[in-house]
Amino acid sequence: MPVPGLRPHRLRHTYATRLREGGTDPAPIQALLGHASLDTTGRYFRAGRTEQAAVVERVFEQ
Repeated sequence: MPVPGLRPHRLRHTYATRLREGGTDPAPIQALLGHASLDTTGRYFRAGRTEQAAVVERVFEQ
């Protein structure tokens, strides 16, 4: 029985997003998804406020 709204492409987005949220760098995610460009992979996930704040913290700690 199909799950409403569930599509293969959505699963790819979820996979990429969960990997990124788990701390995986974008380059390995790019390889796993088979993308030629990191720009394409970047469309699969967006940094949330928590991740953005963590990046700012890391930059200004130095």
